[in-house]
Parts: sequence; C-alpha cells; structure tokens
Amino acid sequence: MAMEKYILVRVFSEQAQIEDEFLRNLNDYGLISFEERENEVFIDESDISEIERMFRLHHDLGINYEGLDAIKQMLNRMHALEKEMDLLRKRLGLYE
Repeated sequence: MAMEKYILVRVFSEQAQIEDEFLRNLNDYGLISFEERENEVFIDESDISEIERMFRLHHDLGINYEGLDAIKQMLNRMHALEKEMDLLRKRLGLYE
C-alpha cells in the first residue's frame, strides 16, 4: 500500500468536517472502500471528491444511502455510455 495515496479516515473526517459514522455507512453500503493497515483505517485519496459529493447529496438533499447507491450506479453507467458514444462518433467520422 503506497501511503501517499491513502488518507487516515479520522484525519479526513476532522479536516472535511464529515462524521466518521457517515464514512462507515458509505463503506457498509459499498459506496467507498476502506483500507485497513496496522489498526488504522484509510481511504483512497481518489475517493475524496466522491465522498464530498455524496455528503452534500445526503445532508443537503436528504438522500438516503440506498439513493446514494442508485445515483452512483446511474452516474457510472452514464459515464460508460458517454465513452461509448465518443468512440462511436470517432468511428462514424471515418466514414464521413
């Protein structure tokens, strides 16, 4: 595990003012994953923007964890479709 890519959950929680319980619930629902090492719990720094987005959706709009999971799945599917559409546009451009 490269430590520069991971952040302690308790440090992130304090810095971002996001409750530990919220992060644990995200982990329980499979929305983020924790990395445990030497009795410490870490999150991948690439998950930070996703965590902050889900925190805003949960606290500002009152979306529950099941809703957050559905939104995440729809966004992932949308991004996959956008990539596929770009690829198809490029292939179509060859024939124009």
